[in-house]
This record gives sequence, structure tokens and C-alpha cells, in this order.
Amino acid sequence: MKAPLFEFPSYQYEISDWDFKKKGLLSRINKQKFVRTELQAFETDRSTNNKTYVRYLEEFLREELFYFCDEAQVSCSMTDAWCVRYERGDQQTVHNHRSWGFSGIIYVEFDPKVHSPTWFVAPWQEPRNDMTSLRYPNVKEGTMFIAPSSCLHFVKPNQARKRRTVIAFDLLPECPAHQSTTN
Repeated sequence: MKAPLFEFPSYQYEISDWDFKKKGLLSRINKQKFVRTELQAFETDRSTNNKTYVRYLEEFLREELFYFCDEAQVSCSMTDAWCVRYERGDQQTVHNHRSWGFSGIIYVEFDPKVHSPTWFVAPWQEPRNDMTSLRYPNVKEGTMFIAPSSCLHFVKPNQARKRRTVIAFDLLPECPAHQSTTN
């Protein structure tokens, strides 16, 4: 009998009324200042948006975040949100967001015929062959994908001339037990 010791949950939702919401989201994104540094092969407004997405996205994603919190059996607060744009050749190296909590991705401008989704690195080696497993979700524009913030992930180079745009965000559980042990 299989008796799992650990579970590595991830969650995927299609954002309701996406065509309408996408227009409003792109209007907001296009007003932001994007930067590219020597250390990143992509454009982002993470350091320039002054966390203006947080309250907006909490309202924008109210229904989907409710489903997530209900399914994950957790109460969360969005602590950060930012946009990343990938032009041709742009990519994101392997990284994670923090040691606890959840992180999400909304696929805003994404063509599954030419764009690669975010790839995730398994948190442990495959026991039958000692290999690292890589997986990616089956996504399209309007998909919201949430996984533990500690999960390593990356984006392969954009081979298309079409821009790939995502919004990333962090959710921290409102966890009295964790707060009492860290205070």
C-alpha cells in the first residue's frame, strides 16, 4: 500500500471573465515603468510599482483566491505582486520566492503555441533513478497557477517574437502558530 510521507500541492484556476479583465489589467500594466538590469534577462516593474498591484489584484482575483484559500484550507494575505515581460530571447533563471507561503503566476499574454510556461523543479530526486524531475502546468492566457513559494522554478528563453507577459504574486498564510514561534 502506498503511504505518502509528504505532499507538494499546487493549484490552478481559470480567471473568470478573462477577456474583460485582461483589458483592464493590460491598461494598468502599460502605465508601469519597466526596467531591465545586468542581473536579469527580462523586463519587470517589481522595483518601480510600489506594490500598487497588491490591493488591485486582491479585488481582481477575489473569486479565485477564495477558491484557493478554501481548497488549500488556509487564510492568506497578498504581500507583493509585480509584472514580468519576456521579449524574444528573454528568460528567468532558477529561483524561488521564500521558504514558506505560496506564490502565484497569472498568464496575461501567453500563446501556448510559441511560449513556454513556467517550469518547476521537483523538491526531491526521483528515487528510482536519482534524476531531478521538471514539470510545467498546462496553461493558457487567464490561467492562475499557485504553488509553495519554496518551489524552484524558471522560464526557458522566449523563442518567439511575441511578448510573454505574466503577473507574479506572493501569498503569506495568516498563521498564528508561526508568528508566535518567531516573535
